[in-house]
Amino acid sequence: MLDIYRYHGYGRKAKLHMRSAPDTDPENVIPFGPRGLTVVHQQALRMKRRRARLMKVAAVVAGVAFTVVAGWTLKATYFDTRIATGPGQWDRAMLSDGSVLRIGPNTRLRWAFDDSRRMIVLSEGEAVFEVAKDPKRPFIVTTQIGDVRAVGTEFGVSLMNASTAVVTVAHGKVAVSKHNDARIVTIDRSGDVAELVEDQQIVLSDSGVQPVKQVDASRELQWATGYYEFRGETVREAIEQFNRRNRLKVVMSDPAIGAIAMPFTTVKLDDPETFVLMLAARPDVQVAYENASVIRLLPE
Repeated sequence: MLDIYRYHGYGRKAKLHMRSAPDTDPENVIPFGPRGLTVVHQQALRMKRRRARLMKVAAVVAGVAFTVVAGWTLKATYFDTRIATGPGQWDRAMLSDGSVLRIGPNTRLRWAFDDSRRMIVLSEGEAVFEVAKDPKRPFIVTTQIGDVRAVGTEFGVSLMNASTAVVTVAHGKVAVSKHNDARIVTIDRSGDVAELVEDQQIVLSDSGVQPVKQVDASRELQWATGYYEFRGETVREAIEQFNRRNRLKVVMSDPAIGAIAMPFTTVKLDDPETFVLMLAARPDVQVAYENASVIRLLPE
């Protein structure tokens, strides 16, 4: 019996078994003619030996994966290098270096590590990165808009759309750079990339870079838990939180509804219907289910 071990991105170890068939199996018994092997059986034996060689090669290749990211060829030591979530789906992954990803709905990302860097490519959506310290291998999150570089910290990156990214730092420090066509250009006027520390946030877009601002990072990244605590935000702001993450969309027929202040409450971000029923308890708001994908808020 040949045991082949391979490691997955979440630290799982799978054992594959290749057990040789007993010698008495019909496919392993080759009849001999009066002058030894017949031509047909000689061909069968050669094919069998060739299959055995190919299986050995496949077993070796299965132990290594190669991924091309942002122009670099990186050798990965595991196989689970992609995650995709749908509407209303949250996920969590532990990488081989001990870093943890908390991934929001409608998100696509992939990763590959080598001896000099840890690369994450975020194509869509949002994620929070709890980075394990490794000074020799910086942790880089790259998007179509810009890059975030860290060594050991916790931060979140949200792609609001194809041209806007929001970077929020919960702990530690990160360096942020913005893409300009195929090049990476600096953000601040000193010639260095912008550096963010705890409770700071920056917005990158095709049209430019907004100034770094102070925020409550734990609140800004609260979405990663699947819950959100509203503290007087408007209904419009609440709807944006739900619509970004769910298939069921909430729309307003009157902009005045969007200006209503939300009560102080905690809601599940994958449950827009409970949010709508809470609004329906108000005397000035009606709710209409247009179809399986749309709930409309109407003035009374």
